[in-house]
Amino acid sequence: MSKGFKAHPDHLAKAAKEAHEHAKKVESHSSNLDSKTRGKLLGKGKFGMIVQKAVRPIIDSMITDMSKAMARGHRSIGHGLDITKKNIDDAEEAIRKSMKRHQDDRDAPKLKLGDRVLNEDDLRDKYKKRIPERISDLRRQGHGPQRHLDPTDDMLKERLGRPAGPRDANDKLLKDDDGKWRIPYQDGYVQSERKVDPVHGPNAKERLGEAAYMDADHPSKRHKCDSYSTGFKQDQGEAFMYADEHARGRIDGDRTQIPNSDRHAVVFSPEDAWGPGDHRDKFRGFYIDPDNPVNDDADQSINYKPVDFQHAKIKAIYAPDGNGGHKLVTMFPEPVKIFNK
Repeated sequence: MSKGFKAHPDHLAKAAKEAHEHAKKVESHSSNLDSKTRGKLLGKGKFGMIVQKAVRPIIDSMITDMSKAMARGHRSIGHGLDITKKNIDDAEEAIRKSMKRHQDDRDAPKLKLGDRVLNEDDLRDKYKKRIPERISDLRRQGHGPQRHLDPTDDMLKERLGRPAGPRDANDKLLKDDDGKWRIPYQDGYVQSERKVDPVHGPNAKERLGEAAYMDADHPSKRHKCDSYSTGFKQDQGEAFMYADEHARGRIDGDRTQIPNSDRHAVVFSPEDAWGPGDHRDKFRGFYIDPDNPVNDDADQSINYKPVDFQHAKIKAIYAPDGNGGHKLVTMFPEPVKIFNK
């Protein structure tokens, strides 16, 4: 199975640009054809109407989608095939409706000078609709979006829990004789407890009480989280979708088996999925400030630091889906420790 095609991003961008320029010229010429000329080009009767109202827009949509994929950098062949299949499904549905609606030539489309067969707003809406559809599918496969796309910033912070350590009868952290918090550290990071699983949704502590600290996938176990709580920004569903597609193109050849499980990880740079550039603005995340973890106030409020995603990687974890394919268990940005102290 292919690992996904790879080409130099400059060549891809040039090819996409040329494709868009050609499409623009064709569309410009077609927009200036009158209805009589269009009739000659597209054919008459039911066939002409089907081509004009169904096939032509779908073909334009396919070209547009694939050009977008090329312009964004490396894409797996699987993603291209998925786009093509969806567009073919759209074409079949449009043709079926057109055949049912048009019984003769009397209601053939009448176009005025400058009318466009392709409605760009409709196509843009169709493309935008496919993003949440794909994200919903990934939610059903695992907990990737639920923990690393859907949560608010506050939910990401709650996932870090509160600093661990001895507490008094009022559940307040204690200090040493020298005035330092008696908080344990590991590898330079604050150790914490009572971590809220974002899969439970907003206001989990208020709704669920102690159950909010249990793992949504394994209700008998406490939820775990490393030193960082990271995710994609909530408006980056498209980036999340393409990162998954890129990782799937590398499953068969560029993966690491996770010990004692049937899962495996694919680790890659953001540039691999989305093309050259600085993609740090697609991510967000927090960790508890090691130097000043807790404020000396009545609530002992926690101090968080934003994660620096310089040179960060993306880790995607997959498991067999039982049908010969793979399901996404989770996917998240993985920071570099040296930039987060």
